Amino acid sequence: MTKRKTLFLLTLGMLALIATARAENPLQTCSNPVVPARLLPGPFGILAGVWAANVPALIPLADVRAALPAIPGAGLLLSGLPSREVLFTAYLQRLANDYESQHILYRSVPLSDCSGMFHRLLQRMKETFPGFAYPEVAEARSSRALAQWYYDRAALHVIDDAAGSGHLIRPGAILFFGQVGKAYPHPTIEQLTTPGTGIMHIGTVVGVEKDEAGNTIAYTMFHARGRGKPASHTRHYLRHPGNPGLPAFGNWRQQWLAVAYMDTGTE
Repeated sequence: MTKRKTLFLLTLGMLALIATARAENPLQTCSNPVVPARLLPGPFGILAGVWAANVPALIPLADVRAALPAIPGAGLLLSGLPSREVLFTAYLQRLANDYESQHILYRSVPLSDCSGMFHRLLQRMKETFPGFAYPEVAEARSSRALAQWYYDRAALHVIDDAAGSGHLIRPGAILFFGQVGKAYPHPTIEQLTTPGTGIMHIGTVVGVEKDEAGNTIAYTMFHARGRGKPASHTRHYLRHPGNPGLPAFGNWRQQWLAVAYMDTGTE
């Protein structure tokens, strides 16, 4: 057994003991409570799922890291754990794959259009990673309302130069696109949120491809794709191999206008 796996198993064992102890003491309170032992997936849980490329259950990473400092040698153990970004991305990818397997057709059921599918992802991510700011369906149902919600929290990046903004694309990014075939030389939030002329579509990035220099050249997005099509993954490019005249990183003929992130801070 490798040193990494040994540290991992030791960590999980101690975390299980801590969770069990806190679950048996209902009077103990803290600002970031550990998930009760009954929610711990056996035997490895969300961390083991990362190594197996399958995140199967709900344990916020903040709880794991909050427990470790009280354990002797926690620094060494912590170094063997995957980062929050790795766990966040792995769980997002699992959710997207799960929704794609359900073959949910566009506007066939509630929350099955592009903004609705995004809200489905948000609701599940919020259960697992509650430490971020998530818009609710009641306050930001449409794609334009979502853009305004993130803008009001200084968390929306309006894109002037799509080709030069690939570094902003990462898993968990929400990409906002304009009308089909319409050019937006210098988009503004007022323009983006105007029905009929502004944002027409959104999707969630679940994977990114980079060249040898580390520049983003393509990404994979999960989204509700339009009438008659199920929500699924599609690939998008800095320069489309079959049609280099398409807008950079666009959704086919829809220009990329803005980006926000699922893991937006609460402040």
